[in-house]
Amino acid sequence: MKQFIVINQYAWCNDSGCGITYASDHEAFNDRENAIKHGFEITGSDDFNIGVIEDEKLISFDWMDKPVGESKETINEIAEAIGLDGAA
Repeated sequence: MKQFIVINQYAWCNDSGCGITYASDHEAFNDRENAIKHGFEITGSDDFNIGVIEDEKLISFDWMDKPVGESKETINEIAEAIGLDGAA
């Protein structure tokens, strides 16, 4: 069964370089619409992504209802950053 979570990404930059950090409250929803509502509630804007989880693995990184098109490698990096298994 697929579930949906909100994933936030934060850009950072310091003396050692720049990058992106990912975070999630891991509140899982059985439908995308409720996950999107939750995203608006916690961010106050549309500046968040939706993670699609299946069998406790992150399988897609989306913006609203459209996959962002990240590679499996990047999805695995995001999954690791938020404490989930990647799609492999």
